[in-house]
Amino acid sequence: MTLIDGIVRQLPPISLTELNATAQLLTRVDRKYFVPRLLLTQLITELDECRVLEIDGRRRFHYRTVYFDSPAFDFYRQHVQGRRHRHKVRTRTYTDSGECLLEVKSKGYRGCTVKRRIDHDPDRPDTLDPPGAAFVASCTGANPTRLHPVLDTVYQRTTLVQRDQRITLDVDLAFSAADAEHHGPDDVLVETKSMGGRGSLDRMLIHAGVRPHTVSKYCVAAALLYPELTHNPWNRTLRRYFPADEAP
Repeated sequence: MTLIDGIVRQLPPISLTELNATAQLLTRVDRKYFVPRLLLTQLITELDECRVLEIDGRRRFHYRTVYFDSPAFDFYRQHVQGRRHRHKVRTRTYTDSGECLLEVKSKGYRGCTVKRRIDHDPDRPDTLDPPGAAFVASCTGANPTRLHPVLDTVYQRTTLVQRDQRITLDVDLAFSAADAEHHGPDDVLVETKSMGGRGSLDRMLIHAGVRPHTVSKYCVAAALLYPELTHNPWNRTLRRYFPADEAP
């Protein structure tokens, strides 16, 4: 990520407190793109009023996410079936700070994403404690005793803010479950998050011929690590960005 890091270093910083005050966007429209690194570098230079999240001098952060699902992969199947109301349950550990949150991410009315979260024990990211189980049940209606960790993801993220839009740049993705592991892609996974879903970078990417993908890290990882699961909605994405010969 040398090229992108070089451009990001030139941007003015924004603190986490200021970001949460101006563009927290727990209810938002998400759009996701796979963007070649050189193209993304060029587009970032054209964004006006763009700032980068900086914490303790860092501008790129390590994340670990553990996803929970039922033995039948009910949450995953909600996405396969294109259910209007669907959920993801995960713990997210901010490796650099050690902070851990339990999150329920829900897709609902008019495609809006709602993310609810509570503090979680950073020493047990793969366990739902009683308060966490109650929280998940209240958000999803699922029986939390049937949920267990099904896969683990790690990646590095840089967060940009342009006015009230948040942009995340994820690289070096790695997915694992039991003895299986998969890495990739080389392109940057860009997520734009805004109230309306059409910010400046969205328009620039579409003008450059880069189309959004209806995909999530959880669904891609589950399809790669559990090939017995149905994954027709993401076949094209998997073939193009996660070819089998990249697997260890």
